[in-house]
Amino acid sequence: MAEPSSSEESQPVPYAKSKRKRISPVWLVPIIALAIAVALGVRAWQQKGEEIKIIFDTAGGIEVGKTEIRLKDVPVGKVTKLTLSKDLSQVYATVTIDRSMAHHLSDSTRFWLVTPRISTSGISNLGTLVSGVYIVMDPGEKGSSQYTYVGLSEPPAVQSDEKGTQYVLRSDMLGSIDIGSPIYYRQLRVGEVVNYQLSEEGDYIDTRIFVEAPYDGLVSTQSRFWNVSGFDVSLGVEGVTAKMESISSLLLGGIAFESPAKTSGQPLASADYVFPLYAGKKDADNGRYTLSYPYLMRFSHSIKGLNEGAPVEFKGLKVGRVANVRLLDLESSQKNIEITVLLEPQRFDATLEPTRSELDALLNSWAKKGLRAQIKSGNLLLGSKYIELAFSDQKDNTVAQNALPSNELPTIDEPLDLLERQLGDVAQSISNLPIANIGGQVEKSLESLTHILKTFKENKTADALDGTLKNMEQASRQFDGVLSETHVTLRQLTQTLKSVDHSIAPDSQLHAEFLETLQAVSEASDSFDRFVEELYRYPSSLVFGLGKGEE
Repeated sequence: MAEPSSSEESQPVPYAKSKRKRISPVWLVPIIALAIAVALGVRAWQQKGEEIKIIFDTAGGIEVGKTEIRLKDVPVGKVTKLTLSKDLSQVYATVTIDRSMAHHLSDSTRFWLVTPRISTSGISNLGTLVSGVYIVMDPGEKGSSQYTYVGLSEPPAVQSDEKGTQYVLRSDMLGSIDIGSPIYYRQLRVGEVVNYQLSEEGDYIDTRIFVEAPYDGLVSTQSRFWNVSGFDVSLGVEGVTAKMESISSLLLGGIAFESPAKTSGQPLASADYVFPLYAGKKDADNGRYTLSYPYLMRFSHSIKGLNEGAPVEFKGLKVGRVANVRLLDLESSQKNIEITVLLEPQRFDATLEPTRSELDALLNSWAKKGLRAQIKSGNLLLGSKYIELAFSDQKDNTVAQNALPSNELPTIDEPLDLLERQLGDVAQSISNLPIANIGGQVEKSLESLTHILKTFKENKTADALDGTLKNMEQASRQFDGVLSETHVTLRQLTQTLKSVDHSIAPDSQLHAEFLETLQAVSEASDSFDRFVEELYRYPSSLVFGLGKGEE
């Protein structure tokens, strides 16, 4: 049998077909399963959100898987784990925030726990008794993100989405102010106290307040804030004054403020601007006077009732206040009490800001015209006093105007004190009288009078004189009867003569003589009447005659 050739072996088989590789349908099942797993993983990652940790002092009713994280009352997360710190002083709450809200987390984000609260402002968050406590999230301003936050022990007074401006009030005392205390403008609530803290040196307190928009546009750099907590009661020259801003300020404390008119052109205060916090409205009014210069006054009399802070007035207008009172010399009684007063020249004219030298020159010219300082009573019921500056005509020879230093004002004594001194001088003059010598002479005179009366008694002079007086009284009564009878006789004679006159011929000689006789009798009757009248007025003249003053 013949073997085929090599050429024949290399030739392809005419009817053979090539094979192709194909993916088996079996592989579709794992591929679909993997896609589903990836989708589920992505969905689970999205649902899990961002995990952060919040540190609280106490759990306060927080439950894992139930306590929610809320933003504007919308759930945005949930507590997933609770652990204690190593020293057991704090609670770590692991919280998962929804992925859609995670980008709002920043270093200014705040968290606090909402629980039922009972405070001076009332009862709040009662709904948590049923629904349970929850954690509030305040996003704050955008910034770098972090994963650990410290929860607030108290809810903040202002959240980040509230519009307004915060300011700082600096004072020596806090008073009744607390977090949440209201801020008033013309008795309208426009904000509240955010917090307060003591300075590092411990010499003042900074109170942070929040004024809502648009009322923050009323706060300028010249605004004045004062404490209106409770009652504002003051005793002074005006008497007793009491004022209360509102009932809530009585219970919670509060702060009020006022600003100059918009026409003054004062710029608005920026955020965190520091204002002084005055103790009351009166101190706030005084705070607008930025200039005050000290002056000395010296008095000799008692200044009881004149206290530090007492007003200094000029024509009824307050121009300063008493700053200090001290005794200079115990041995001397002349001008030994020194009073330091603070004069505020802007009270004369708020638009002027005079220098110390200008005010010294003005007061010096007024002193040469008679300007004097005098302590006067302001309230008789309370006994309070004040200092009055007035032009006086009284010459003060004890103080030479040209010898006064520039920082001292001439004074005059109080009128009551002058009267007291005059009474003292009178009492001194009386004490200098020789009372003992006068008393001795009076005693000797009384002894002499006693001796004379004793002599009268021994000689029965008094009895004889008494009998004489009785006889004179009897004779006087008899003489009165005689005088009465004589007076009646003369009147009868006059009537008789008048009757005879009608019976005589008017042209006869007898008629003329009779008329003369009638006139003489009438004159005698008149003279006798005058004699009787004088005798009744001065009965002793019958014995002793008329004196020089009785004629």
